[in-house]
Amino acid sequence: MKPLPWQKEVWATIAGSIREQRLSHALLLAGPDGAGKRHFAGCITAALWCRNLASDGSACGECADCLQVASGAHSGYFLVRAEEGKRDISIDQVRALSEKLTMTQYDGRAKVAIIEPADALNVNGVNALLKTIEEPTPGSHLLLVSARPQALAATLRSRCQRVRLAAPGRAIALDWLRNTSGGKHDDATLAAALDHAFGAPLKALQLLDGAGLAQRSDWSRGLVDLAGGRGEPATFAAAINEADPVGWLQWLYGWMSRLLRMRIAASADDDAAIVSLAQRLPAELLDRYIAEVQAMLAKVHGPADKKLLIESLLIGWLALLARAGRAAQNRPS
Repeated sequence: MKPLPWQKEVWATIAGSIREQRLSHALLLAGPDGAGKRHFAGCITAALWCRNLASDGSACGECADCLQVASGAHSGYFLVRAEEGKRDISIDQVRALSEKLTMTQYDGRAKVAIIEPADALNVNGVNALLKTIEEPTPGSHLLLVSARPQALAATLRSRCQRVRLAAPGRAIALDWLRNTSGGKHDDATLAAALDHAFGAPLKALQLLDGAGLAQRSDWSRGLVDLAGGRGEPATFAAAINEADPVGWLQWLYGWMSRLLRMRIAASADDDAAIVSLAQRLPAELLDRYIAEVQAMLAKVHGPADKKLLIESLLIGWLALLARAGRAAQNRPS
């Protein structure tokens, strides 16, 4: 398994650690969704077992161990995620993992556990994992994957070596999308997908493979329409709730963060109408609204009525625009 083109520099450091047998027991792979964190974790896992490493230290992808890693069937590999229908990774899952990590591999080689997303660990799960980190079994490695490392307990973050995996520059991302999508899409479509994925190539590729791109274009247009006095929040909320309420909230957080960036440094590739909208909105109001969206993200997985949460945020969006308008009127000329 090869690291993605924009991960080569980070990979060189990790590969050196593996080669010198000094890879940290606990790594925190942090970066935005769609930047390739999970892929990078797979590269580390495969490289620890591959019998025919490439010159850059990456796995060959063809030996028996590599094939077992790719299929998830390797005896020393463990993937921990929240169980279906659950929001959290439970303490029982962590305890079961810790027990597996204490067992010696029949061939004496490494054991690797990927925890994704690590911010889904509940408080008890974190405490149980800390014990495993503080008393590691020789040859075992924990790879914690998270797009929200700040949501992890400070006690857990401080015990992990952080590996930052950023999204690539736009030119690199577009080039990778062209090659990976096999020429099925023109550059304008690739650029739109990348915009709606907030620069994350793997997320953009996912949007191109389904109806996600059209859906996110509708969401963007819906917010711009509300800003222009068109459309009704309740109607828009009903459509979102029927389509993908959790996906919309995640997208909204990124879209609002992008507005904040556009206020400071819009690029030539940004949509002119959205740039104009961003420049109408004071940074402090956007910051406050983004915090509200983040709070709703924590609630959307629970028993709360998702449609009401969405309506509340859309009404909040209109209130933000109204406050921005009043602030502009009161500004000295």
